[in-house]
Amino acid sequence: MSATIKDIAKVAGVSYMTVSRALNGSDAVTDETRERVLKIAEELNYRPNLQARSLVMNRKYSIGVVFSTLSSATAPSFMQACLNGIYQTLAKDYNLVIKDLERGLEHFNLSRVDGVIFVSQQESDDKFIDFALAQGTKLVVINRRVERESLVNVTADEVGGAARAVKFLIEHNCRRIALINGPAKIQSSIDRQLGYQQALSMYGMSIITDWVQDGKFSIQGGYDAMNLLLQHKNNLPDGVFCANDEMAFGALKAINEAGLNVPKDIAIIGFNDSEMCQFTTPALTTVRKPIEEMARLGAEALFALINQKHIDSTVHQIATELIIRASVR
Repeated sequence: MSATIKDIAKVAGVSYMTVSRALNGSDAVTDETRERVLKIAEELNYRPNLQARSLVMNRKYSIGVVFSTLSSATAPSFMQACLNGIYQTLAKDYNLVIKDLERGLEHFNLSRVDGVIFVSQQESDDKFIDFALAQGTKLVVINRRVERESLVNVTADEVGGAARAVKFLIEHNCRRIALINGPAKIQSSIDRQLGYQQALSMYGMSIITDWVQDGKFSIQGGYDAMNLLLQHKNNLPDGVFCANDEMAFGALKAINEAGLNVPKDIAIIGFNDSEMCQFTTPALTTVRKPIEEMARLGAEALFALINQKHIDSTVHQIATELIIRASVR
């Protein structure tokens, strides 16, 4: 039989209510008492009765994580990084309920979770955001800029990151720079193409329509898009900015199969800095998007809302970073 709150109170020499407050993170107990109670609870292998706690605290002990485009435009590495960041903050007694907006939310009852982290990708997501807010749902939106009063919104500087990548190619003597981008409706595609255009314009370089290809944010898409670019045999690009790492992996394969060398013939830069970038041949230069940090900050903000704590700022934009490896010489 597992230990109860009364067992902990007896060993700690405090009241049942003090133990309950300490376990629930109340500010009504001192740090010393809280630490002693938590230590005793661990020693007694205490396991909370979540059903009872849910009734008393009016909590569901579940967090919803809704992905906007999980089926069509979310790379596996991006999803994994998001979940890793959320799990860094998730309390041990909480569960995650993961949903895909594209597949519909008919069986997702917002009243059965304490709050939602929405990984937004496109403007059409605003319909869900407005619905959730109208229901009184505690909501944090990450990954896409959203203009809503008092809504917590955590994003990364994707325009700046893309511009830095293209500038780096130009500074390393690339003059014919192609873009392999994601689906046009996705905000990350829009932002990364804007950064690409800004960098070219800054150096007085023309944007050639045929050098902008849709790689669908996938390895296969990047491979197919690169093969289309390689058809311009008399005017091959000497640099390619891929709007995510998966497309860059596909582009690398296509270039190698064509008998060309990266970076000698064509330089490549990706975006996100997924784990595989350091294991490709050559290792992939990329823009690090702090996905885990973005998700972690979003989760911290959501728990602050759930616990009715003050949030200093509702809008956060995190810097991106160019990670230089061997795919640009």
